[in-house]
Amino acid sequence: MQKNKFLGKLCNTFIVLTLIVFPHCGQPPAKLANIEIIDFVGELEALSNRPIQVKDIQQFKEKYPRFFSLWFSEIMDYKKFQGFSDSFFASNFSRFIQVNRPIFKAMNAHFAKYPTMSESLNQQWGNLQRDLPGTSTPTVYAYFSQFSNYNTFYDSVNGQVILGYSKEMFMNDTFPVYAMLEVPEFFNRYNSPTQIPTMLIWNYLSSKYKPLHKPENMLAQAVLEGKIWALLIHISDQENPHLNLGYTEEEWAFMERDQGQMWKLFLQNDLLYSKNFNDYVRFFVYGNKTFASGVPPECPPMIGSFIGLKIIQKYMDETDCTWSELFSETDANKILRLSGYNPAR
Repeated sequence: MQKNKFLGKLCNTFIVLTLIVFPHCGQPPAKLANIEIIDFVGELEALSNRPIQVKDIQQFKEKYPRFFSLWFSEIMDYKKFQGFSDSFFASNFSRFIQVNRPIFKAMNAHFAKYPTMSESLNQQWGNLQRDLPGTSTPTVYAYFSQFSNYNTFYDSVNGQVILGYSKEMFMNDTFPVYAMLEVPEFFNRYNSPTQIPTMLIWNYLSSKYKPLHKPENMLAQAVLEGKIWALLIHISDQENPHLNLGYTEEEWAFMERDQGQMWKLFLQNDLLYSKNFNDYVRFFVYGNKTFASGVPPECPPMIGSFIGLKIIQKYMDETDCTWSELFSETDANKILRLSGYNPAR
């Protein structure tokens, strides 16, 4: 299972930046995908008016065998109680549901304000299947992680694609529990329900293509991120997708304006071909800013990924390749050379 954690993870597992452009570049939207979206939180809430029994857990295992195993063992970490009796599990699970009843109700009320989220996901996934033929249709689960910062996850076993998102991590920046838990400020960039479709697709693309590309230096990392960002921009059904992805117009304009300065910084410090991840990781982590020597203090996060996006956009303009051809090409040096990208000129 590929999990997205807000804390301690790099940008190659998480947030996607987008250009301030109209979606699809004039291309009509594809046929809607037919994604089954299962509200597992709703099923938990339905059990909150009585004690949980062993048979309830068994029914979940039978109904959602792969998902429930992942959620119960990996996300909620009940595997640490291996060896305990079934009745022990049921008793603890019952307490867990009772304690979180108020959160379940708050989530249901909050998400009722966003009735188009599932349609947006189906539209963007349909666009993805149009541009990358052969892309599977996933099953999506809305789950609860008790604020463990697993905001989305991806899993594929025996060819079955499962995606999930933790509903309580998408309650907008006014949700009082975030302040009570001292959630880091930068979480507020990424906690709206409107962001869920893009974040699920980002996790899927990253999980699928990173093992195929195996980036070994900064340039390869930037190019891989750039491919994913470029495709996410292309398939978006939002007129201003940067807002859903946590960036203001001012921040995006800053990166557009200062990309030449950043490119010079990478070249002057011999970073592009460095294989030491610690040399360049700071340019690919998310947060509120990019912190590095020579970087303006107001620089938004993930400037390295933004540079990768600009390389890919230039490459696609120059070569007129398809999306399938783009993701099949794993030679980052070739992509940079054919793109002719050099904002420092």
